[in-house]
Amino acid sequence: MKRILFTLTWVVGLFILTPNIIFSQDLHYTQFYNAHVNINPGLTGIFNGDVRMAANYRNQWKVLPIPYMTVTGAYDMKLYRKRDKTGFFGAGVVFNYDRAGDSELSLGTLGLNGSYSMPVNKNSFLTLGAQLAFSRRAFSLDDLTFDEQFDGTKFDPSRVITESFDRRALFVPDFSAGLNYRFQKSSRTKADIGFAAFHLNNPRNPFYTDDKSVKLPMRLAISGLLQGKVASSVDILLHGIAQFQNPYREFIIGAGPKFYLNQKRGKDFAVGVYGMYRFKDAIGPALHVYMNELQLGISYDVNTSAFKTVTNRRGGPEISLLYIITKVKPLSQFKACPIF
Repeated sequence: MKRILFTLTWVVGLFILTPNIIFSQDLHYTQFYNAHVNINPGLTGIFNGDVRMAANYRNQWKVLPIPYMTVTGAYDMKLYRKRDKTGFFGAGVVFNYDRAGDSELSLGTLGLNGSYSMPVNKNSFLTLGAQLAFSRRAFSLDDLTFDEQFDGTKFDPSRVITESFDRRALFVPDFSAGLNYRFQKSSRTKADIGFAAFHLNNPRNPFYTDDKSVKLPMRLAISGLLQGKVASSVDILLHGIAQFQNPYREFIIGAGPKFYLNQKRGKDFAVGVYGMYRFKDAIGPALHVYMNELQLGISYDVNTSAFKTVTNRRGGPEISLLYIITKVKPLSQFKACPIF
């Protein structure tokens, strides 16, 4: 555990010293730790249980006329091998939808995830994951205005627009991969350190067919999560992520306590009170409620950057919902998995 704490501290220190940290170009969540397969395909199947269903919703800058909206739905599961084998597979599917701006520029992505976890020692696993996805980018002209609609004195929406595009929607394939190291001493003492690379194929996505320079740049993500039991009814959680995409940078770090109010079997109930800081952009409190296999997370961003004069510091709400199913298996057929 000391080695893991040292590694996480080193990684966080590296991120803090990285200059020009601003938004990345891909979709992003404040509760990134609840959008597991979006930050690393290597987290596919890495959870306490057999089947996991997750949903995320973010409404950013609602104070603007056209807010930014992001939605995610994900499903992943473990695929166990026979008892004489030590590793296991994971599989899942994820759907992302993001819409922004007056043009309602949207990106819808359907991804298929796969992973394989192999033991390093009694309490740790190394997982390699990959994602094959297909995305649709599109925009609308309905709410856009053009110079041709001004007659010199006023705006006339009935004037003919000669602006044309080769296409307003296109489909692109996408490939991503990731690696995650999990140390787990118990269900309440664990750590994850992961690295992922998205858009490995640099998919072209121009709306003009002869423009071959428009490509989706590769995004690199380094993430870490640490949960430690500090008392019989209290855990401390620390999570962080850094993302790099061309000149854009994003770094988020968060921490807080998780209080176990009832630990009776079948009546588990806990509350997490966390805080996050997105460098040079926002702060945000988060409240999480854990009820047996169900987890609900609510957070709200408060802008601290220069953009706060436009948003009046209101960054926007975010909601996450997770549900985990744990199946009971005959001991004669399955070997217990050390990942709780």
